[in-house]
Amino acid sequence: MTRQTAILAAVEAAVLAALAADGTLRALTGGRIHGGQPKTRLTPFLMLAEARVADFGHGDGDGARLDLALEAVGGETGRAEALAVIDRAAAVLETAPLPLAAGTLVLKRLRAATVARGTADRTWRARVSLDLMVDA
Repeated sequence: MTRQTAILAAVEAAVLAALAADGTLRALTGGRIHGGQPKTRLTPFLMLAEARVADFGHGDGDGARLDLALEAVGGETGRAEALAVIDRAAAVLETAPLPLAAGTLVLKRLRAATVARGTADRTWRARVSLDLMVDA
């Protein structure tokens, strides 16, 4: 595993652990918090979506900058449901410490939030994007 993919894996594991540890979020999703698109179509659920990692080395050492998206999916009439799930996920990640197996988290910022109806399946999807920086 390269340094960048190891950092990405560590960040994703820490994010999933923080989200799964929150009782309110588990109640909102029925415990359906996934590392990617689940096989089941039961809604609502929360999943990790796209992730990008780039080298962000500096004079004192190596590091990585990550862009990680989370997506909450509600049913065809589930706009408020999807928004409630993504709002809670954002609140958890704003305050939760994220201890990493690889590197040290030095920046965690919520960058953007959106909500839209899916064109293929007509479900409501709410999304939040995070910027993270890790010193390796």
